[in-house]
Amino acid sequence: MGRRKEVPIFRTNRKIALLVTGAMLLVSSVSNPVHASGPFGEIYSLSQSAPRMQESNNQGITFILNVTHAFSGINYQFTWAVRDPSGTTRTQNTQVNSVPSTFTTSVTYPTDFGVTITEVGNYNITVTQANPPSSTQAATSLFEVGLTNSEKYQRTQAVSMIAQGYQNAENITISIRSATGNAPGFPTTGLADSLGVLAYTWTSIPPSVPLGNYTVRLTGSTTPKTGFPDTQTFLVDPANVTITQLSITQSSLQRSQTQTFRFIATYPNTVQVKTGSAIIRIIEADGFTEHDISATYKTSVGQFQGTFQISLSSDTGVWVASIDVGGYNDGYGNIGPSSSVNRGFAVSTAVLTVTSSIPNGNYTTGSIIVINAIVVTPGGGNFTSGTVIATTHQSSVQIGSPLRLSYDQTHAKWVGSYTVNSTSPTGLWFIQVNATDAYGNSGYGSTSTLVTLPPTQQPPPSPTSSAFNYLWLIVIGLVAAIAILASFIVYRRGRMVRRVLKVDLEAIHAEAKKVENNEFFKNVQEQLKEQRGHHDSKDVK
Repeated sequence: MGRRKEVPIFRTNRKIALLVTGAMLLVSSVSNPVHASGPFGEIYSLSQSAPRMQESNNQGITFILNVTHAFSGINYQFTWAVRDPSGTTRTQNTQVNSVPSTFTTSVTYPTDFGVTITEVGNYNITVTQANPPSSTQAATSLFEVGLTNSEKYQRTQAVSMIAQGYQNAENITISIRSATGNAPGFPTTGLADSLGVLAYTWTSIPPSVPLGNYTVRLTGSTTPKTGFPDTQTFLVDPANVTITQLSITQSSLQRSQTQTFRFIATYPNTVQVKTGSAIIRIIEADGFTEHDISATYKTSVGQFQGTFQISLSSDTGVWVASIDVGGYNDGYGNIGPSSSVNRGFAVSTAVLTVTSSIPNGNYTTGSIIVINAIVVTPGGGNFTSGTVIATTHQSSVQIGSPLRLSYDQTHAKWVGSYTVNSTSPTGLWFIQVNATDAYGNSGYGSTSTLVTLPPTQQPPPSPTSSAFNYLWLIVIGLVAAIAILASFIVYRRGRMVRRVLKVDLEAIHAEAKKVENNEFFKNVQEQLKEQRGHHDSKDVK
């Protein structure tokens, strides 16, 4: 049976060390990218929660170092060094044990460094990998400490200022100036709190202040910061005015009507704007015809308002109204909106209102019937150009030809007339008035009147005929009188019972002869014969 060969322990450890070293070199040679900065191929990236902070310990910036391709299983240690504007450096160490191949480590300034920030300006931070091995710079970065919560503002925004390092209740002068002079309301003063911290807010930058750089300076009454004073500049830009929507009073309307547009404009501080004007661009349904109107603030409605009356010749269909980007200006250079605001509405042809009338009167043959018509558009204006025609009917039968009315500029109405003739029908006449134009706008109205014609009259009797009739009446009267006289005589004689009278017929005949021979009756007979002959000759004619 053979002997087992013993290997010294130190030789084994040396082999292990060589293997580890070789593995490290292999990893380094294989995993080392172009931007690698670690001794074993680590890749570092540094991020921070903010590029800037105010002069306050209540805020702070967190820095996070991300390490990839780390050597797993060993401990890593880093040193964080922050140098302030005065050149003073503060350090803080972090350590991560038994790291995986990827890990992070972080610090927060000034909390983790145990310092009180009292200086404004630029700060530098450097991260060094202390182990393994030492003195390997992993990353660097910059951050800024200022007095204000931002370096750039829009008009109307609030400016918040924080500074510390003062005495309890110390009176501090606050100055804000532009190139043209002090800002409105400055300089002013404020008091530090019990910790020596001043917090002050300029509530709203006025919308009309000059644009550009402003310098804020804080000066304590007992703690002047002479080496690194509390001073800083910030930029004031125009305010971006917000317009969320464009409203209309009518979603659909007819030609000649007026569309009303309204909107509310607000500053960045949400205060409603009441100055300036906006251009509202209106595009007709054809997509090309454009109308621009101006909208200004109306106190009565508490909004900006603009109106546009649609003409009778405009295109029908869907129209679009827009306020373009920057289409509003408050008069101080503050503009908006940042994105266009649009609103659509429909336009249709106009339905004209026709009010027709006829003067009261008794219309008969030879009468002139005057037809009046007042034509009004949906927008309330007079319809003055176009075609207005009156058609007359009686019991569905048209009377005459359609009558074209003319516009009377003086009386603002359409006028025409119709003459009643002997062949016109009698009764109730119905008159319809139609108004149209070349663009398809139309309307109608109606009225009525009563027309009467006199009955046919007989010609009056001639004077000769009247005389003839008169003479005949006289003759008839005389004959009747003679008959009555004869009857009376007979009656009297019949009553005489006991007396015998001899009727003297010869005497009666003699009396009749006398009457017949009487000159008066002869004349009457002659006239009757002449008139009868004259009357018969006229009838023949």
